[in-house]
Amino acid sequence: MFRSIVILLVFSSVFAACGLKNENNAALSILDDSTPALYPFNAEVDTSVTTSCGQASPATTSTTGTGTTGGTTGTTSTTNNTRFTVISQLIFKTKETLNLRFTYDSTQTQGTVDPQQGFVLAGGLFGKTVQGTQGVVKWFNQGINIDTALQSAQQISFFNLEIKLNGTYSSTSASTTILRQCNTTDGVNCTSAITTTQCFTADSKTCLVQDTSSDAKPVIISGTIKCNAPNIVPQ
Repeated sequence: MFRSIVILLVFSSVFAACGLKNENNAALSILDDSTPALYPFNAEVDTSVTTSCGQASPATTSTTGTGTTGGTTGTTSTTNNTRFTVISQLIFKTKETLNLRFTYDSTQTQGTVDPQQGFVLAGGLFGKTVQGTQGVVKWFNQGINIDTALQSAQQISFFNLEIKLNGTYSSTSASTTILRQCNTTDGVNCTSAITTTQCFTADSKTCLVQDTSSDAKPVIISGTIKCNAPNIVPQ
């Protein structure tokens, strides 16, 4: 009996270790019309520099109406927001940076990527650039932990996503450093002014836009992205 318990504990430990190993992982396929798999990408999140799975902010504002209380007429505000803008930046052990921006709705099972920022994977051992500005992001049951009652910016502690995006693939890397966000008014240049529109940038001067270079190929980027912040050590 004791021996059976020991064997069971050993196997449980192995399966637990395997589960933990896959909780911070991106497994993506980059496909084009001419090859069955242009480039597979599989990498583990670097837990020493990635602080969270991303940030979620309310995607809509409160609604304002007019009401009467105690004979006095005034305005009242109500908030019933299920939609959030999610911005995620993951840095992998092989030094790539993955930036993803999409809309989350707690009443749905999928949302669209931001038509301006979308998806950028660049740098590191990958040494290439993949960008997408069209496509969908799916989350499974309890696949992303956003508190819809909290109508302010919040950090995301875990998610389990499936993505399918249309973008471009370039054999050169846009950056070997961390991709950042900047404010922009035209979607091309960064500005110091406060704006409602942001873009991903490698040099804090210009936005990374859809690649139109001669070696850029239209591709479909698909696969899964998993992140679990409880296993991530803060910076």
